[in-house]
Amino acid sequence: MKISQCLALLALTLSTAVQAQSWPNKPIKLIIPYAAGSGPDVATRPVAEQIGRILKQPVIVENLASAGGIVGTRTVAKAAPDGYTFGFGNNITLAVNASFYRSLPYDPIKDFAPVGLLFDNPYILVAGKDFKPNSIQEFMAYVKQNPGKVNFASGTGVGSGSHLTGEMMKAVGGLDITHVPYKSGSMALSDVVSGRVDVMFDNVNGVQQFINNGTLKAFAVTSPKRLPTMPNVPTMAESGFPNFEAVAWGGIVAPKGTPQAIIARMNEAIGQALKTPEVVQANAAMSLNPISSTPEAFTAFIAAETKRWAETVKVSGARAE
Repeated sequence: MKISQCLALLALTLSTAVQAQSWPNKPIKLIIPYAAGSGPDVATRPVAEQIGRILKQPVIVENLASAGGIVGTRTVAKAAPDGYTFGFGNNITLAVNASFYRSLPYDPIKDFAPVGLLFDNPYILVAGKDFKPNSIQEFMAYVKQNPGKVNFASGTGVGSGSHLTGEMMKAVGGLDITHVPYKSGSMALSDVVSGRVDVMFDNVNGVQQFINNGTLKAFAVTSPKRLPTMPNVPTMAESGFPNFEAVAWGGIVAPKGTPQAIIARMNEAIGQALKTPEVVQANAAMSLNPISSTPEAFTAFIAAETKRWAETVKVSGARAE
């Protein structure tokens, strides 16, 4: 290497180190690629607020909603890697979309520097209180007695976690049921409660209050183990769906090229934020399982999840047009 190249590299290294030491010296933007008031938004805001307090600079949440979270996620990928733009990423934007869309304007693996996980939240299969079956076994028998007549809703349409989890159930159980996509989780849930649609998979935090008040029946959860808050609800795996697991998760990523020292400091702040009473209380209220991870562990996790969801998309045959 020439002396000029060595000097340039040294200057860049020193500049990066100085930048990281003074970071942050202005507000930080956190892009959430979903609408304000959505599940990811509500789950992430308490953490963002605490990160701001820890770093002594406000973390300003910007909602850039779009189908599949593509617009907001692409915006993060193309942002300057200066430590002042981060993004919320989840099992849809960072794993499912890679195989679901034929052409994606960002690369979930190459375009981001994973910072750390925040939480995970399993799905749960629910039905309205007037739906005839009262258990997962009765549901399976009912579907096989009525092929093609039972339907399932998905909260945010084709390619969503609730949709693909339903497709996974169809494939593993050999069930003939029809998908009914909705534009929002609230619309889908309303129709399940009223009986217009038979069943749906939704995140536990979105339906627990309806299960508790008897408006919805809970058939099975998609987590590896039963939930402490619902010990009587079986898992899909123990209900005739071997190795069935589908868990929604979310974390924070930065544009590729963000200085490693800044990534490390933000990761440290995430870990501290997850332990604050405010975030612990918020997660408990939403039945979220907080997860603290290193950037390296989050990177490996995204790669593994991308492969696993690709298999689900392939089996389901679902693809975006």
